[in-house]
Amino acid sequence: MTISNSYKKEQSAIRRLLFSFLLALFYLLPNLLIAQEKIKEIAIGYSIIHEKLPEGYNYTPLFFTARFPLHQFKAKRKSFFTAFAEPQFILNNPPNPFPATFEFGVNLGFKYFIPFTEKNGLAFALSAGPHYLSLETSIQAKGFIFSDNIEMGYYQQLGKRFGGSLKSRFRHISNAGFLSPNIGIDNLFLMVGFTWKVL
Repeated sequence: MTISNSYKKEQSAIRRLLFSFLLALFYLLPNLLIAQEKIKEIAIGYSIIHEKLPEGYNYTPLFFTARFPLHQFKAKRKSFFTAFAEPQFILNNPPNPFPATFEFGVNLGFKYFIPFTEKNGLAFALSAGPHYLSLETSIQAKGFIFSDNIEMGYYQQLGKRFGGSLKSRFRHISNAGFLSPNIGIDNLFLMVGFTWKVL
């Protein structure tokens, strides 16, 4: 089998995995969660500041997320905290001859929302969770990792049920010393999101 055919087969397998992941997001997970706040979000991001791997290329993956609120904490002021679950799928398509790689997992986190008006506001979020990493690099072991995320975003309501977001997210992945090497990989993502309210 040539490198080109092997590369195409890997790309096809990753596309099937991404499709299965998205299918699970929209049909399985929402039915398992009960939340007071019924606003959900999907987002896509691209790395604007990234780690250069020793293998000779930058780690610049695409970041796909979906956020499902678990509980909104009551507050006397207009600002409030929300606990959420966030499945993540990360797809990396490096230059040839390096193979395409992926990550996937689920984070749990908290979002603090500060409204400016009834239609927009600023949010800060922290989350972490277990993931699987298929990347092979000399600075980070393949397999089990943790994904730690810090995010700041602007949210704008665009209608009665729909809205959008523009966010920056810093993400660090490492495995807390379970496997070696464990130097970790860092990225800063610019993300665009779509929100909707389930009636």
